[in-house]
Amino acid sequence: MQHVAVVDDDEVSRRGLGAVLGEHPDIDVVALVGHADALAGADGMWADVDVAIVDAADERHRGDQFPGVAVVERVRRCRPAPHPVIVVRTGHFLDDALRLRMREAGADLFFHRCELQQAEALHAVVLRPEEFRAGVPAPLDVEALFRLGIGTRTRVNAGVAFLERHGMGPMGVSQRSRRWTAFRKDFNDQARIVPVNADGTLPALERAVPSLPQIQRFKEWATRSKR
Repeated sequence: MQHVAVVDDDEVSRRGLGAVLGEHPDIDVVALVGHADALAGADGMWADVDVAIVDAADERHRGDQFPGVAVVERVRRCRPAPHPVIVVRTGHFLDDALRLRMREAGADLFFHRCELQQAEALHAVVLRPEEFRAGVPAPLDVEALFRLGIGTRTRVNAGVAFLERHGMGPMGVSQRSRRWTAFRKDFNDQARIVPVNADGTLPALERAVPSLPQIQRFKEWATRSKR
């Protein structure tokens, strides 16, 4: 028997997945929750989960439109080993920001929504996940990542988490102040992006930390949120 949790902010989709999964005699649906409830619930809610099916995105969010990333990270923290198989389903399958963030978060399987529209496919991924391609596909447009200053050392999720905690920096003081310089440094201690110009080229004079416009571009790319 596989114990399954479904995380999706769309109630119709969430309940529909639960109903289809529950049709199989070897699948027990133990939780149907939205992203906020998945993050706010007690750690113990994941104790008996064998497979978590997580929807990656919600365009209705005012901030980070990829709340599924935080859910995957939460599950990993709660159940480091043996951990549930985390299946991500999304309509943003080709989005490089989501791919990088889900790779960092540690998702096991990554599907376009259309790949799991049939009951047979949904049952199979829960009962026999080892038969499917493992991991999250690599980004498609490496040049675009370079233009954003994103390299092999970059930690996208850590950068997003920092901006969620601190916003876009201290307000009411000059952007040339020490407080702003400290903010940029603290951000990049977490995110580790390479300082670049607006067009993605390296600056003529070497900079130790990214500019505020570059940090804003990073945020909008990583979360799909606007100012």
